[in-house]
Amino acid sequence: MKAPRVVCIGGGHGLSAALGAAIRITSAVTAIVTVADDGGSSGVLRKQLGMAPPGDLRMALAALAGDPDRAALLQYRFQEGELAGHPLGNLLIAAVADVEKDFVRAIEDVARLIDARGRVLPAAGAPLTLHATVDGLPLRGQVAIATSGGPIERIWVEPAGPATPDAIEAVGEADLVILGPGSLFTSVVAALVVGDLAKAVAGASRAIFVMNLREQPGETAHLNARAHVEALTAHCPGLRLAAVVAHNGKPAGPHPL
Repeated sequence: MKAPRVVCIGGGHGLSAALGAAIRITSAVTAIVTVADDGGSSGVLRKQLGMAPPGDLRMALAALAGDPDRAALLQYRFQEGELAGHPLGNLLIAAVADVEKDFVRAIEDVARLIDARGRVLPAAGAPLTLHATVDGLPLRGQVAIATSGGPIERIWVEPAGPATPDAIEAVGEADLVILGPGSLFTSVVAALVVGDLAKAVAGASRAIFVMNLREQPGETAHLNARAHVEALTAHCPGLRLAAVVAHNGKPAGPHPL
């Protein structure tokens, strides 16, 4: 029996959680990851090297790594000196990308190094800048948008350009596309608005939206479940959701996914 093909779209801890769940039920998992991050180590490497931000891609690779030791090695973060704050995986991706001169191929090379149990694809092969209309005013940059306090009305990326061809193909072949959990606008929508990716997802055979356990301060505060879905579909016209997974209990801990 052929393994069901599952595509997970987003970034950060939410995407890692989705991948960790998906890999338990199928070996045919593909992550499509936002490349609009501009904070932390990713922001530094993006600015200094002109590369797509590696952090969300590193986390997706770690979630799919063949064993816990390899995942831990990717996630190891330097604590002192000029490298303080940089995870080893970010530097590894940067080094391989510099050698390959092809960011998508570099991610595939790192995936082989860690024996990834699935595929990780950047939404685009070059860094993109996230833009938004927030309470009627324009705002630029992923960190600024995520901490704006909202309400976020529209998200787009610049420069406009095509999505990674393999990402479009993966969505077209998927038996299931999973959107979320994670930051609604700066992870999930940030990936969807790249090229024709939203159009591909709208045409997917089956798509589900996995909501966070509660609103995210600074990004989705005061948005109920219906408003989350409306924001998603506004950025992905024609999207037909087979299911929405929502939590109706009281979450424990600070701002969980």
